Amino acid sequence: MSLKAFHIFFITMAVLLCIVFGAWCVNSDYTRGHAGYTITGYASFVVGALLVVYEIMFLKKLKEKE
Repeated sequence: MSLKAFHIFFITMAVLLCIVFGAWCVNSDYTRGHAGYTITGYASFVVGALLVVYEIMFLKKLKEKE
């Protein structure tokens, strides 16, 4: 596995982790009465979205180099 392929795989897994963790935080039973879990969940969604933007930019850069 090349370094580029590993980077793409790693960023994709990080996006999935952010989405799953955010969903868990927002839908958790601990959310009731604790705003911290909800804020953390939405922050995780934001980080996941930023990682998607980063991955798109990375893929465009790879295409330009070829």
